[in-house]
Amino acid sequence: MDSKSVAGRTYCPVLGTPVFISCHFFHRGSVRLHWKHERRTKISGIIFFLCAAGAFFPLVAKDGAGYVDDYDKKIEEKHLALDSIKEELVKGREKLKLLQQEEGSCVSQLEQMEKNISMAENYVRRLNAKVDTTADSIRELEESLCGENSKLAARQAEMRRRLRSIYKTGQLDLPQIILSSRNMSDLLHRVRYFEALHYYDRRLIVNIDSVRSGIKIRKEAVEKIHAQLSLLKSEKEKECVALAREQKGRRAILDGVRIQKESYSAMVRDLESAQKELKNIIAILVSRKKKARNAKEQGIFSGFEKRKGALQWPVNGKVLTEFGKVIHSVYKTVVMNTGIDIGAEKGEHVRCIASGTVAYVGWMRGFGKFVIVDHGGYYTTYAHMEDVAVEKDEEVRNGSVLGTAGDAGIVGGIKLHFEIRKSTEALDPIDWLEKRK
Repeated sequence: MDSKSVAGRTYCPVLGTPVFISCHFFHRGSVRLHWKHERRTKISGIIFFLCAAGAFFPLVAKDGAGYVDDYDKKIEEKHLALDSIKEELVKGREKLKLLQQEEGSCVSQLEQMEKNISMAENYVRRLNAKVDTTADSIRELEESLCGENSKLAARQAEMRRRLRSIYKTGQLDLPQIILSSRNMSDLLHRVRYFEALHYYDRRLIVNIDSVRSGIKIRKEAVEKIHAQLSLLKSEKEKECVALAREQKGRRAILDGVRIQKESYSAMVRDLESAQKELKNIIAILVSRKKKARNAKEQGIFSGFEKRKGALQWPVNGKVLTEFGKVIHSVYKTVVMNTGIDIGAEKGEHVRCIASGTVAYVGWMRGFGKFVIVDHGGYYTTYAHMEDVAVEKDEEVRNGSVLGTAGDAGIVGGIKLHFEIRKSTEALDPIDWLEKRK
């Protein structure tokens, strides 16, 4: 049997290696193909397999840039809140410098410094959260990168199998198919097979290129986020140093205040002013209460009175300062304490002593962050709080967490200032709280 052969080497850009391909032509222009003597049903089955395989290898993989954008959005969300906090922190520090230049009172400087420290602590917490988010994004991208490499290896293995098949059977082209067909029906089947095979090879090559592109984009994204992580850690270290410096400055000013009677007297006046402001707030609340009093509130009022001497304590510490007139041990300055000061651990939960409605949430000189709860004519006040967990007009129950205890700053140490009032009249909380063993 007469035949002709054509062979040669060529370079495959997908596999990155040279390949050898040969074609064998027999009489009547037939091509040496493994399917030449198969039945038509088998040829149809091969066409179906190739179409299904084409669906398995999509023409274009998911856009790598779009995949990475999801991580950029997560990180950008953290940036917005972080930048806002940082801006307020910078403004607070500038205000502190102005106070120092104007030789303002130690009390004003300390109040501003306490606000700065609170914002700095919040900023560091946000930085820690952003560091964690960025690290999670890196881990997810690296896992995705590993998956893409596996896909690439599978596609390249499939391409090698195709090239081996081409080498063994010879390259198929349309003129050869036409010349080697026995009849029109056979021609149609072979043309369909040729088109399916060509489509499969083309999709396989495009898919390999797409996976490689995705791998490149993910590698660049990992490098970018690694750089962001390094910047975040550097920023966190600088902010921690600044925070330590501000805390040291606060301690220095506190020491100065505590050894100067005049400064202490100024602090006392500020506290007395704060108490007057608090009394005015409660007076306004009482006035509003009288206008809106109803049967339910009357029930709460009587219920609160009936629990006198059995109300739970807001925190677990010891009483540091009792109700009434207090004389300073060094300066002999008289201070009227309208409540009691209870020692607490930093961050300890402050709990509501009875059911009621949150009437006021705010910040005031000498009291810091504080909450007032309306118990139907009786009011309880919780001051020197680090964080507040409730909002105005929120219904609370006995034992509900109102927030956490914090550093009282210029007043000294971590403690809770607690008051009970009937309308505007201050009452001794010791008479109302349950007796301790």
